[in-house]
Amino acid sequence: MRNQLLKLAVMTAFGVSANAFATGLESLPAAGFTVTAGTNQAAGTTGWRECNTTGLYGSLSYTAPTAGANNTCAVFPSGGNNPGTPVTGFTSVTLSTAKQSVNITANGEVLARMRQRVYRNAAATECVFEKRFEMNTSSGLTNPAVAAATFDYNPQLDGSQRLEVNDYVFGGFSGTTDVSAGYYHSANTDSPVFRMGRSFTSVQIQGDDFDAATALNAGYVRRPVNSPAPASSTEINGVGQTLVNPGTPTAAQQTAEIRTNWVDFTVDVTGGVDEDGTTAKDSPFMYVRSGCGSGTEATAFPTTNNTVRIRQTGQESQPWVTVVTNGVTRSGANANF
Repeated sequence: MRNQLLKLAVMTAFGVSANAFATGLESLPAAGFTVTAGTNQAAGTTGWRECNTTGLYGSLSYTAPTAGANNTCAVFPSGGNNPGTPVTGFTSVTLSTAKQSVNITANGEVLARMRQRVYRNAAATECVFEKRFEMNTSSGLTNPAVAAATFDYNPQLDGSQRLEVNDYVFGGFSGTTDVSAGYYHSANTDSPVFRMGRSFTSVQIQGDDFDAATALNAGYVRRPVNSPAPASSTEINGVGQTLVNPGTPTAAQQTAEIRTNWVDFTVDVTGGVDEDGTTAKDSPFMYVRSGCGSGTEATAFPTTNNTVRIRQTGQESQPWVTVVTNGVTRSGANANF
């Protein structure tokens, strides 16, 4: 993982060019997209879009999105670090305090705090579901105070390692054929969204060197195709833990079937100093626009079990980890694969 420090120097050294596209939530159709074979890309049908293409998925420093560059999938709502609706014509639904801020517990301690918001259109037919995570660190969390995290998520490495989140995955969207998704990078955000997909399965991705990557390692793909499909319950697809050097996956280890109930956001977030020396505790604000209904928040927007996945997929030497928790969804949603 790298943060934004020295990002201009990194871009100069490795010749990374800024991508400039229109801002806004991007469609993730149930039918997917056709992709052709190329460097780090297999041919076929994919459920994935690339978003911020700087930073090599966290192996290098990234460039934050602006209105003029690096802004595919990005939105710019007003409100700073407490943003409002990302889509014009949608207004905030007042959720209960218990739903707005949720402490996520794993391994006997608070792993992270999840912010949740819902924005609904006037016709009560569409909603934007927002989630954002603040990872617990050695300093703990504030407002309210939470003790520091200490659990070691990579015991094979010297020292004690906090969870490195490579993917946040949200469920409950099978009722909408074509959803839209995107993210907001606020002033204190520590990672963009590198890619997002209509997928339950997260796909491991590694650079060609753990300490001085210049490109993706051989075999890793930017937009996973959906065939040959892994088993429907596969949380992570890839080579597994690689303790010394990056692995080289087979084609079948880089696929993810389109699963219309789920949206996966690939990021690079951690609650502590990771293997390349940075802490990046604040995720982007992540959004999924989908169908919803009328009614009060208690009935229209329940907390649905097992609809949030937080995954460490082994960007460097980390083992695979999936933390499962509950999240606000539309009424009638489920966590089916």
